[in-house]
Amino acid sequence: MDIIVLGTGQNGGIDAVINNLKLNLNQQFRYRRFVSHKGGNKFFDLMLALWGLWVVFWLSLLPGERIFHLHMSYRGSFWRKRIYMKVAQFFGRKVLIHLHGSEFKKFYQASDGKVQQQIRQLIYNADAFIVLSQSWREYIESILESPQQANLVVLPNFAVVAPSPQSEGQQNHVLFLGALIERKGIFDLLQALRELPDVVLHVGGGGDVARFQQAVAEYGVEKQLVFHGWIDHEKKAQLMAETQLLVLPSYNEGLPVVILEAMAAGLAVLSTPVGGIPEVIIPGQTGYLVEPGKVEQLTDAIRQALHDDSRSAMADNARALYQQNYDVSVVMPRLEKLYVS
Repeated sequence: MDIIVLGTGQNGGIDAVINNLKLNLNQQFRYRRFVSHKGGNKFFDLMLALWGLWVVFWLSLLPGERIFHLHMSYRGSFWRKRIYMKVAQFFGRKVLIHLHGSEFKKFYQASDGKVQQQIRQLIYNADAFIVLSQSWREYIESILESPQQANLVVLPNFAVVAPSPQSEGQQNHVLFLGALIERKGIFDLLQALRELPDVVLHVGGGGDVARFQQAVAEYGVEKQLVFHGWIDHEKKAQLMAETQLLVLPSYNEGLPVVILEAMAAGLAVLSTPVGGIPEVIIPGQTGYLVEPGKVEQLTDAIRQALHDDSRSAMADNARALYQQNYDVSVVMPRLEKLYVS
C-alpha cells in the first residue's frame, strides 16, 4: 500500500514529525513524501502548491491501493489541503488530515462564517481527522454542530532521540529549541535571562534571527547566551545532555516534538499550559508550567527549577510517561491500524 504524504518541508516540528513517520513506518507500507510548502519565497511556495496538486491528481488517477496523508496547519495550509482532499476523494481515495497547527484556533476564530463552515466541512469529510491530544479533540468537537459525524482520532507526536551521553548537565545551563518567533516565547525568555545573571542559555533554531540578535543586544545578555542555529539529532542529544532544563514558554502549540524529545532524554521541562502540553507536563509531577507572557513568573520558575531537588525525579517521571504513551512503539501501530481500517 502506498502512503502519499504532503506537507511542509520548512524546518520545524511538522517536518520533524513527517520524517519520524517515514523512518519508523512498517515496511508493508510504501511511504512517498511530497513537499507542498517550504516557507520564504512566495513564488516558489506557489509552484510547490501546484506541484502538490498535480501529484494528488496523477496519483489518484493511477491504479493501485493508495492513501493520502495530508499534514495541515492553518491559513494557506488549510486551503491547499482542502483542494487536495477534494481531488483525491473525487477519485475515491482515502484521505487522512493530520492537524498540527498551533494557531489553528486563532485562524478559525478570525475567519468569517463562510470560511468557518468550509473548515468544519473539511473535518467532516476527512476519512480521519487526526489531532495531537485530547484537548485538541475537545476543541475540534466544540466547533462542530455534530461532532459524532466526524472521525476524530487522537494520535500524539513521538520523538526519535539520538543516544546521549550520561550527564546531569552543566550547572545553570538551560536550553531553548524552536523557531525564533514571538509565538515560541523566545523574547520573553531573553527578558527573563536578564534577571538571571548566573544562567547560561543555549538556543537552537532559526526564524527571525535578526530580531533575535537585536533583542539579545538590547537586553544585554550576549555573555549569557550560546546560539547554535538549526541543529541535527546528534547535536540536539548533546545539548540535552549538557543542560539542566528545557524552556519553551510558547503562546500557542499543538504537542511540541521538542518537549517529547526532552522527556525521552530525561531532561526536565518548563513550558506553558497551551495546546496538548498540560497532558504531558504536569506541575509537581513531570515538570513545570507558567502562564505565557508572564516574564516575572517565568524568571522565578527558571530560578526555582534550577534549585529544585525534585527536578531529576520529575524528569524521570516524564520519561516514564513518554515511554508509556508517546514512544514510537506505542504510536506507530495506532497509525498503521488507521491506514488499513
